[in-house]
Amino acid sequence: MDNVLAQTGDNILYGVVRVLHLKNHLSELDAKLLEERTANKRIVADYSLLGSKLILQSFLDYLKEHGPDRFSELINTTGMRLISTAHPNETERNTNLKHYNSILDRYIEWTKDYDSLNTLPKSASEYRIRREQLNQIRRTIKAEIEGVWQSDQMRGSQIPVESEALRILERYKIIFRAYPPFIKFLKFLAKEAFFLYQASKYFESNQQWREKFLENFQLTQRSREEKLKAIKRTFVELNIQLEPPRIVRNPISFGTWKGGDRDGNPFVVASFTNRCFIEQKQFVLQEYVTMASNLIDKLTPSTKNIAASPELLKSLERDYKHFPYVQNVKPHEPYRSKIRYIQIRLQNSLDRVNEVIKGAGTTTRPLLSQTLPGPSGYNTPDQLRDDINVLYTALSNNAGKSQARSTVQDLQILVDTFGLSMTSIDFRQTSDKNALAVAEYLKVVELTEYSEFRKQPENERQKILLELLLRDIEIQPWIIPQLSGTSRDTFETMLIFADAHESGDQKSIGKFIISMCQCVSDILVVLFLMKLVGMLKTKDGKISECPFDVTGLFETIADLKQAPIIVKNLLSISLIRNYLLQHRNGRMTVMMGYSDSVRDGSPLASDSQVIKCALTLKKVETEMNKGLDVSQHIHLSYYRGRGDTIPRGYGGSITKAIASQMVVTDEEDHTEQNRYLRCYSSFSSALDHFHKVFSAHLTVQLNTVTSHVNRYQRTFDFFGHISNLKWLELVSPENGGNGDIYFSILRRFGILKHLPKSHFASRPVARDGVTYNIDSIRAIPFTMDLAQLREFTTGYYGTGTAFEQGTKILGNFAESSIQVVRYFLQDSSDAEISQFHSQVLDQGNQSAFASLVRSAFKIGSKSDLEDLVKKARSTEANAFLNRIFSFYNSKAEAISEISLLLTDVQSRGGDPITTLQEMYNNYPPFRYSIENKEAALLIRDRRIVQDYTRDATPEQQRVLAETQVEAELASLWILKINKQADLKSKTLATNFHSLELDLLHRIQRKFLDDHFAKQKNPNEAAELRKLDTYIQMTILAISEALGFAG
Repeated sequence: MDNVLAQTGDNILYGVVRVLHLKNHLSELDAKLLEERTANKRIVADYSLLGSKLILQSFLDYLKEHGPDRFSELINTTGMRLISTAHPNETERNTNLKHYNSILDRYIEWTKDYDSLNTLPKSASEYRIRREQLNQIRRTIKAEIEGVWQSDQMRGSQIPVESEALRILERYKIIFRAYPPFIKFLKFLAKEAFFLYQASKYFESNQQWREKFLENFQLTQRSREEKLKAIKRTFVELNIQLEPPRIVRNPISFGTWKGGDRDGNPFVVASFTNRCFIEQKQFVLQEYVTMASNLIDKLTPSTKNIAASPELLKSLERDYKHFPYVQNVKPHEPYRSKIRYIQIRLQNSLDRVNEVIKGAGTTTRPLLSQTLPGPSGYNTPDQLRDDINVLYTALSNNAGKSQARSTVQDLQILVDTFGLSMTSIDFRQTSDKNALAVAEYLKVVELTEYSEFRKQPENERQKILLELLLRDIEIQPWIIPQLSGTSRDTFETMLIFADAHESGDQKSIGKFIISMCQCVSDILVVLFLMKLVGMLKTKDGKISECPFDVTGLFETIADLKQAPIIVKNLLSISLIRNYLLQHRNGRMTVMMGYSDSVRDGSPLASDSQVIKCALTLKKVETEMNKGLDVSQHIHLSYYRGRGDTIPRGYGGSITKAIASQMVVTDEEDHTEQNRYLRCYSSFSSALDHFHKVFSAHLTVQLNTVTSHVNRYQRTFDFFGHISNLKWLELVSPENGGNGDIYFSILRRFGILKHLPKSHFASRPVARDGVTYNIDSIRAIPFTMDLAQLREFTTGYYGTGTAFEQGTKILGNFAESSIQVVRYFLQDSSDAEISQFHSQVLDQGNQSAFASLVRSAFKIGSKSDLEDLVKKARSTEANAFLNRIFSFYNSKAEAISEISLLLTDVQSRGGDPITTLQEMYNNYPPFRYSIENKEAALLIRDRRIVQDYTRDATPEQQRVLAETQVEAELASLWILKINKQADLKSKTLATNFHSLELDLLHRIQRKFLDDHFAKQKNPNEAAELRKLDTYIQMTILAISEALGFAG
């Protein structure tokens, strides 16, 4: 094969790559068509450990356990906010994605028409007409394929953030179509569950009801719908009045980081934020105008046939006074007249937005408040909502219920969800930039006693910031030009957010996220920024106004460990707790990140620490609310910053991802990026996606946390710590680690240095733009590089060593126990040792460490204990175990946790593998983690890795050999744990070892080698540019073939 490739011209190989890329796309469309045709078959219950029930079953289970009185609370408090991130990293050009979406739409249309054609006799004239229509569709498909083939496959320059923003807006065109049917379906399911539950109760206890129902049911076709009708009819005929609960709050809402995510993207600046706010309003108004215009020709009931409610007539009187110039308003068509007035007010609102955009240009001067149209349009969502509700209610109450539900209700649902701002925009920035802006401000206004607050200890920083929060202080315009560019941009952006809040739509502002949040003062800094721009107001020593949610993002392993401590300390400040109770309904959001914890800690350590963080936060919530009235309770909401289900790519199951979290909150935020934004490429896939995410979230809501959770999680953490050690040896250069060599492999043999030229996203590949090491590289490009190399260490590395070494430690009860004692004695004071003696000799003391010592060493007397202490002091330290101890938050925690682990394993026969197998079968977070590692190892391909790195230096070969050993060890242990003979994908359908994918890798490797050989020759500049293009095309093709694209 290599000889053939060497003898084939690069331009021909480039053509081969393009052909395979197109073929992969068309194959994906085939798979999507199959999903469309089998949609009803796919919606089945999957209630395995990592599955979710259907929504109806979850509703029924809740009713059985809690009864109907609390059912309304469930359906109106369980919610999700889906956040489209600002860096979707869509590898395909939007132009070509539109071609592919059009092909899919026509393909579905052709298939349906072809199926119907087969029902006609060939001699029928209708048959010939249908045949010609099919041919027209076929020619259209052919034209689209031809168009995408002849289009540029790659972007010629870096994609600007403005284009990324518009690309996300394209997704909302599909969301606007799919969301109303989903909400209607959900409302129907809630009513169905309620009536089924009530019917089951009456069927068991009321003979008259049972007989009447059976009589009614016998007259039906016995379908699910007919059964529900028979139930309702029975209640009506027996004059039993039931009021089913109503969903008054839509369970899925939407947010975005577009325009607000300033973490590591130098192109997201205040002027862009300004543009995003106003473009979102422009988009949503245009959608409403289109919908209202369509309704004008649909809502044609006449008062000659049906009545109009007094509320509707009064509303029309008010409209006529405002718009006396409107023509073609017929008094006998009040419904049509009302939607016409709504359409006019929407158009006026849109025209005002367009005027502001046209006159503004690129500016940091807040714009959104300038878009308010006054009485000629809609200034708030409530005004629009009231008009629609009047129309809906009038139709529903006057024999027009079907029209109301099939047409007006869609607009009603969208306005309830999207308002006039479309989605809430989150603000995200690193804590150091927030603190810099505050420090510079304090220096400019000569508050010298506060300006150096960053250099103070944490308790002093908190004291200073709390004092500043209560001062009568607000930023003045003359101050901003005196700040540095970074701080100036921070304040300009905050002022734009403040203006958006004053623009009439409270939903326009999302959450304020602090990246790299490491202490309470990082949160107080943002609150003070809000104070300066008028978003937070204080009076009489209290926060009197601040409806905004400020959340720390805890993403690294160290940050995840500290999160519960920071949250507890923050809630201990009365000013903050009262602010949450009075202005946030007692709710506080905590964001847990996934990418950086994988990057700096290993995949296994990340999985365990995210779950531990959630569990510990739940305990903090319980502890902080203990003994308080319910009205004084603080409720935590989790914000999950997950990029994809398998770490950074490869599709996977969103249902499993949510089900694996184990501990969830009733309201949650979930980021969506990579391939999940492609879920909004068609109506059916978007509808299916909504069903999946909500059913999974609902299922986990109803799960009961078992008594084994603490034991399982303790074990999970222990193995995660060991994997963290192994991971750092690979990626970090510190303490003799292989980090420099490892990244030299990625730079030399992978696509890392070519990614900035591929223009997949506006955000730089590395945080500083140029340095490729574990501290600087971004998670998505890091994993993308490993994927193309087919190494994928971010998916499995450290797992094999963790289980290999960890089971040896836990299985060697006596040796590990003496090491725990030795570790305790190390640096312990005489008083601590004396207390240890007392606890061990007190048989009633059940502390973990004392119990371990008594169990392991049969301590019965003081002399026994003294002998043990002498032995422990003389025992040589186990350096590896000591390093594991260091990963716990404290010495006391390390001793307690490992004592419990050793005691538990010993009490269960001394075989830790049994515990791991038990966890795989009973603990969702652990099972999901193992399944992800299994998938990562299936994606990894040793032969391809060796092919790319065949020119590696001896040092590089040594590191590559270590990754191979670790992959083999991880595979061995995964098979021990899940008791399989071979690795098997539980979710992925991609053939990662196909001949076509192999060919793409070989061609890419050839282009990379050629580029490396020619890059030092100044005479090869033209050839290098050509190779850059070829390599970019292989990255695109392999990404699509692997399932990483998007």
